[in-house]
Amino acid sequence: MAGSRRTGSGDLFVNPLMAIYFTVDLDKLAARCLYLDRIENTIGRRQVITRIQAFRDELLGARIPRAFPH
Repeated sequence: MAGSRRTGSGDLFVNPLMAIYFTVDLDKLAARCLYLDRIENTIGRRQVITRIQAFRDELLGARIPRAFPH
């Protein structure tokens, strides 16, 4: 699809999932988060990422990240 004012001259990828709205109960979702206490008092994106990675490194059998096939 050709670009628009927002995308400039670049191509715009339209994913079929863009038409679906996902809703969650944030309190219930947060209650399931096993590292919530570690990111509670963070400042900035980098600090959040670092603490989540530290949590993942502690897990036994954590999956090795891999590229998404597309």
